[in-house]
Amino acid sequence: MDIKNFSKVLGLVFTAACGGSTGAGEPELETPRSALPPELAGEWFTGTLSSIQYYDQTTGVWQDPSGEGFYFVLGADGSYETGAVIDSTVGNCRMRLLGKEIGTVTLDGADLTVYRHWVKTHVANSCGNDGERTQGQATRAVSWGIETDDSGLDWLVMTGDDGSVERYRRWTN
Repeated sequence: MDIKNFSKVLGLVFTAACGGSTGAGEPELETPRSALPPELAGEWFTGTLSSIQYYDQTTGVWQDPSGEGFYFVLGADGSYETGAVIDSTVGNCRMRLLGKEIGTVTLDGADLTVYRHWVKTHVANSCGNDGERTQGQATRAVSWGIETDDSGLDWLVMTGDDGSVERYRRWTN
């Protein structure tokens, strides 16, 4: 796992482990959005995720997907969904983090502004407290590009203002 992504998710783990919960069915908020070109729009992931459908927004129920990793889905209409599934085992203790974030994006050339509506995290801890947490709106700016590796796979590369880099390969069926 990429160390930059790991530190990002570790922050989510600490936030979720601190407790707090909210009900399901968060309202959609109106934030700016732009249409996205086909080379950017689509499903992107890294890791070994079997599915990104592990949280039901209507019921608020979390599923137990197999694999772990990160995903980023960018809609052609400027909507997005991103999330993570992370497992950690220390001794006899197992911790699993599930996270989902939704929002909109605006595009200006190589600059992408991400408008988070909400992020929800769920932590299951076999040796401690389970927890859920929801955080609200936030905005961040990234630059983006598409790189093709030696095997012909396309990778979405997003670089934050702080120099952090997120890399996702295009999800293919």
